[in-house]
Amino acid sequence: MQTLFRCFLLFAVVGYFTASSCSSQLKKDYVSQVAPIIPADLPTEYATTKGKSPCNDRMNYVPDPEFLDHTPEKKIRVNVHFMLSEKVKNNFDETDGYQFARQILYECNKYLKNNLKMSLPVGNNTPQLPLRYSYALDVDPSTPDGYATYFHRDDELYHMNGTKSKDRNHGSRKVFEKYGKNKGEALNIFMMEPHLDSLTSPTFTVTGRGIAFGNWIKLTAVYQNTRDTTINERGAKLINGRYAQQRTLNHEIGHCLGMAHSWRRDGCDDTPEHANCWGLTGKPPCDGKAISNNMMDYIPVAQSVTPCQIGTAHWTMSNKKRKIRGCLKKTWCTFKKDKTIEIKQDHEWNGAKDIEGHLVVMDGATLTLRCRLSLPKRAKIIVYPKGKLILDGATLENDCGENWEGIEAWSYGNDTGEVVYFNSPTINNARNKITVL
Repeated sequence: MQTLFRCFLLFAVVGYFTASSCSSQLKKDYVSQVAPIIPADLPTEYATTKGKSPCNDRMNYVPDPEFLDHTPEKKIRVNVHFMLSEKVKNNFDETDGYQFARQILYECNKYLKNNLKMSLPVGNNTPQLPLRYSYALDVDPSTPDGYATYFHRDDELYHMNGTKSKDRNHGSRKVFEKYGKNKGEALNIFMMEPHLDSLTSPTFTVTGRGIAFGNWIKLTAVYQNTRDTTINERGAKLINGRYAQQRTLNHEIGHCLGMAHSWRRDGCDDTPEHANCWGLTGKPPCDGKAISNNMMDYIPVAQSVTPCQIGTAHWTMSNKKRKIRGCLKKTWCTFKKDKTIEIKQDHEWNGAKDIEGHLVVMDGATLTLRCRLSLPKRAKIIVYPKGKLILDGATLENDCGENWEGIEAWSYGNDTGEVVYFNSPTINNARNKITVL
């Protein structure tokens, strides 16, 4: 008997069991019925959640740095459009646009991977967390380089005029309606420029700006600000200056992800209100000790994103009603065995999740699910003999129009994995059907 038990423990360390001489002692059965928690056994901390959904609290979507695999990284599919005048070169064209599109997205992702410490408030201890999202240029076999990069010569729609222009068109949707590709399935980015007449005016100032529309954006003056090289005041070439507008692009995509301007009330306690100063002038209100470096401010270095802002982004990407979700690569539709998540200690998942492998509740651990959980085809939830799964109003599903396998409770000796519920959970499209009693 001791030999059999040691064999059981050996397989448990691996993560799930394989066929062996121990298999006769181990039973794996799909759960066909889930029983409610007996009221007398209901812990106080669970009872207090009745009637209250935590699924819309953005703080429940903040990645846990100790368990990053619990927040699978999201990939946003991107198309890039260069709007050009029919008369003169006023934007990146086919000679350099393909490279520029790939490179600026690369620079944007570098910013996202290097989340800086917040500079405000001075002396803060705001955590620096990984953002767990990035951009991927979509593929299109019909283009010369095989990627979703497009060039449009259109004298009516090449330009974007700002809010102070008498011919302002920054809010117009015409360019998207005419040239948008894979609408609703990819984030369309339109690289526009000021009107040629504006560029000849001695009073016109070239200013990089953008505007977001949920699942597509406009940027203007990227080319005019960068050209082919950028020269600083000392006459030196700035190699990276060509891609300096990555802060504007990240900012606008941040709006698509639900983030608001952070110099004013944006719903996040870790983004302090401030004067939105471009630099310190020594005069009020820009006479402080530091200026902001948050991605959602109008400042030179926009490379800091707070936990609440990251949580906002993941809440938005998990919400089926938000436009940006349709632009995500559906990585959660393809089963990946190496993406299996093992729950080795008690956890409560209070936000929606899209996972890519099995979900395993190991011995001695309890996992409480309270929101939507999507599992890919072939994936299952496995509950070890001494593990426990609590479905607290959760929705289990496959978000890809297919079936997931179901819940498998393992037994060994007198121990059987426990699966219980309260607050009326929903279990959809499980291949091994599950009835909630």
